[in-house]
Amino acid sequence: MKLRMLLFATTLLACARSFAHDGHHPSPEAIGPADSPMPVIASPRERAARLFFSDRRLVTQDGHDVAFYTDVLKNNVVLINFFFTQCTDSCPTQSARLEEVQTLLRANPRPRVRLVSVSVDPAHDSPAALAAYAATWHAGNDWTFLTGSPQIVNDVLRRLGQLVAERRAHTSRATRQRGIG
Repeated sequence: MKLRMLLFATTLLACARSFAHDGHHPSPEAIGPADSPMPVIASPRERAARLFFSDRRLVTQDGHDVAFYTDVLKNNVVLINFFFTQCTDSCPTQSARLEEVQTLLRANPRPRVRLVSVSVDPAHDSPAALAAYAATWHAGNDWTFLTGSPQIVNDVLRRLGQLVAERRAHTSRATRQRGIG
């Protein structure tokens, strides 16, 4: 089982690297005030990624307000799953697998690899509920649990192709995203 998880994690990282674009030069367009001493330069890919994923404000299990693209995805290889804390079906199984991936990553560290769990039940999954759930799975600093207002969470889920009418209908498969930037 551990070998299979190591192979899964290795495949995940190898696939993510195939999306990398070393040597891609950023656009000279600056984001931010032109008179700023150090304007932030964004490539067309980064601007498109920010537009697609959005910088909707979500809340972590620690109660920190984060911008979804800029603070969570950008410059990271991210394994995202969808869950809700009251789930007794596939969510605990999937979270246990992510805990195993986290253990493998700790044993063989990879910079900028993050696990992200997005609640599909923001009405019930407060930051405190997420923190308790995260503690159950021994989540470390590279595993972020996200919630927020139902409207904003639903927009993020829609953008990721995971918006469902009922929380129990959410997918039990994880997706991989590579934050451009």
